[in-house]
Amino acid sequence: MSRRERRPEGRVIHFRTVVTAAGALVVCGLACIVPARGDVVPAACFGSHMVLQRDLPLPVWGTAASGERVTVSFGGGAATTVADAEGRWRVTLAPQAASDEPRALVIRGANEVRCDDVLVGEVVLCAGQSNMLLPLAQADEAALEIAAADRPRLRLLTLHAAAGGDPPAYTSEQIRDLVPARFCTGSWEVSTPQTARSFSAVGYFLGAAVGDELGVPVGVICAAVGGAPTESWIGRRALAGDRRLAPLVQGDWMHNPALAGWCVTRAGQNLARARQAGEPIPGDPLGPNHPFKPGFLHESCIAPLAPLALRGVAWYQGESNADSPARVAQHAALLPVLVADWRRAWGRADLPFAVVQLPGMDRPDWPAFRETQRRAVADLARAALVVTIDLGRKTDVHPPDKRPVGERLARWAVAEARGRAGADASGPLPVGATLRPDGGVTIRFRPEGANLRTTDGEPPRHFEVADGDGAFVAAVARIEGDTVVVTPPAGVAPRRVRYAWRPFPEPPVNLVDPDGIPAAPFEVDVVTGE
Repeated sequence: MSRRERRPEGRVIHFRTVVTAAGALVVCGLACIVPARGDVVPAACFGSHMVLQRDLPLPVWGTAASGERVTVSFGGGAATTVADAEGRWRVTLAPQAASDEPRALVIRGANEVRCDDVLVGEVVLCAGQSNMLLPLAQADEAALEIAAADRPRLRLLTLHAAAGGDPPAYTSEQIRDLVPARFCTGSWEVSTPQTARSFSAVGYFLGAAVGDELGVPVGVICAAVGGAPTESWIGRRALAGDRRLAPLVQGDWMHNPALAGWCVTRAGQNLARARQAGEPIPGDPLGPNHPFKPGFLHESCIAPLAPLALRGVAWYQGESNADSPARVAQHAALLPVLVADWRRAWGRADLPFAVVQLPGMDRPDWPAFRETQRRAVADLARAALVVTIDLGRKTDVHPPDKRPVGERLARWAVAEARGRAGADASGPLPVGATLRPDGGVTIRFRPEGANLRTTDGEPPRHFEVADGDGAFVAAVARIEGDTVVVTPPAGVAPRRVRYAWRPFPEPPVNLVDPDGIPAAPFEVDVVTGE
């Protein structure tokens, strides 16, 4: 439904009757739909054709008249509450087992809202920037994939942003919608060739693989905006509360040297027409609103989804923060703060996260950026690193080979669903490097006990060591079970060792686990053995 199709009084006719319409339209920000006075309105993420997360408590929330009694029922269970002084209400339904029986989620107050064809299974939030947003229609072998997309138990929800970071100047309608309550729109859809073609390719492949493996319904939510930097996805309070990141939310963001210059320049291009025309641009003391503005996408896209029950979050973002050494260093602080901020929003300190490490591409700061991703994940509980160093294109920031990305994310989601969270969801990850008596280095990986191999039977490539002066030189490597032994050149006493530390490794990396998942690029210190 287009934005222009909204009725003047704010009610939306989406399916069947006016009474059920509020449950069918999804808009990030309840203020987008102004209900009749006293109407009960569920949060925008609830709608017909959705999937509820199995085996977890199910929060359902929304607005109503202050003091209004609200009852929510689903699958034989019900819960009742009273809207508070601000008109907000929330109940929590008991956990439900997976079910592909279409049922109704019913919310009753002064009126009744009915969300039909609701299933129970696995729900994953896919978020990030353009590589997460890239549609199935632009992925490799798109025609074949789209033709096979009739999957009645796979449900898809795209949060369509009113504006992204593309160069054209924003229209008057886009300028009007640069407020959190209006910025995102979308509705749950059953996967068909028609609906899947425009959905996130990564999200589609993730959902399809999880459904095939677990045999349960799957709901995938895509909240992604092209070009969006990490800081736009983090709440302002969280940014201000970290001394390293507080400068990002000080003063007008359009004149803030702590931000990427290209982000500010692009935003200026987007807003130029409106400024020249004298159109009012929504904003606040931190400057005009824009999807690149620190905190804006968190407020517009993420906060309205919390605390929807999820299996976890798949995060594929980083290209916009990997454009300089300073920004790479900044990202080392940003990613852990983002995870902590979202976990607070959901009230789940253990909300699982999977972080897609940037693939190979010929950009100089990407090796160091990948390391910030690896280290952040290593320091976080219930987090997995999805390695894609083997999937990139040398000069294409949008590699179309998205099936492996989605399927590697599915490996993580399935492990979480089966209670096996941990290293088995990632490829080989380094846990330490020890100096050997013969002057070589033994690198240990997790998961332990999984024999490493190479894709071509050749020795592992792209290992380097550095001695005290910090200069890295190529080294010979060999596999010994679940370790790699690195032999430095004569005369080099290794202090550090690194692997695949190239923007675009050539020839391709070849170190993988038994399932063919590549080892993560890394740089670690060498410690003296016992």
